[in-house]
Amino acid sequence: MSAAQEVEPVWAPRHRGWKLAHHLVPAFVMSAFLLGLGAWALVLGSLLFGIPLVAFGVGTIVSVGREFRVDPFPPDPQLRPVTTSSGLRAATYFAARRNSPSFAAATVGLGVIGLVAALAAIGRFVLLHSGFERVWTIAGAVALGIAGFLILREGLRLLRLAASELPPGVYLTRSRVVLHGPLGLGEVYWRDVASVSAADPRGRSPLGRRGPAQIVLHRRATPGDGGTENDGGTRPDLVVPVELLLADPNLLHAALVHYLARPGDRPELGTPAVLERLGVGDRDAGV
Repeated sequence: MSAAQEVEPVWAPRHRGWKLAHHLVPAFVMSAFLLGLGAWALVLGSLLFGIPLVAFGVGTIVSVGREFRVDPFPPDPQLRPVTTSSGLRAATYFAARRNSPSFAAATVGLGVIGLVAALAAIGRFVLLHSGFERVWTIAGAVALGIAGFLILREGLRLLRLAASELPPGVYLTRSRVVLHGPLGLGEVYWRDVASVSAADPRGRSPLGRRGPAQIVLHRRATPGDGGTENDGGTRPDLVVPVELLLADPNLLHAALVHYLARPGDRPELGTPAVLERLGVGDRDAGV
């Protein structure tokens, strides 16, 4: 029995075709709303509000279009070295999404447009209006500025990820698990992992019926943990966002569970033996 067969599947396959379009209905509605609101502002002669709103609407459409370009069939794990805190290590790699530098730069530019437009709107219109008109102008500029800031922050994360030579994803080595994503590089030693679980953020289900949104590696409690003033609090768990994975989350989850429970099998991580353990060769052969 392969490692993938030891754990029951948790996630359904990615949406594709009509199911994907249905899944993105809120994004379609948002893009139409932004484009309509931006067009209305342009007709009224408010360029400072119309231009960024139209840009946000176009950006939403581009993001939706990119979802349709994602291959619904997950890539198999690969053997790829990873640079850890203690040097280069052989690893088994589970791929995640990687954005192009041009898309990341465009996201940064979109955020800058929103921030500049918000500041310009406040500087130009606040002193010209009074009463409710001033309140609505300030509220609109603040909302525009917040949206621009969030987009800019995400764009900078994507730009940092796109500029990295290390492909984003999850790397399993003999000694640790390494996660490289939009939030940077994170790692946890196998000996420090108490359990692996699939869970949603509190109060939310981002992936809906497809399955939980996160694979969480819970750190083992140590004598230094406990939130005292001497140790600065407990160390955070390592959280893998499933929505960013191109690899099959069921296969990654099964591999984590297997190698956590069987330390004696970890030396095969980063070697061809792990692919046989995960049943990759069997699928290629049509078994």
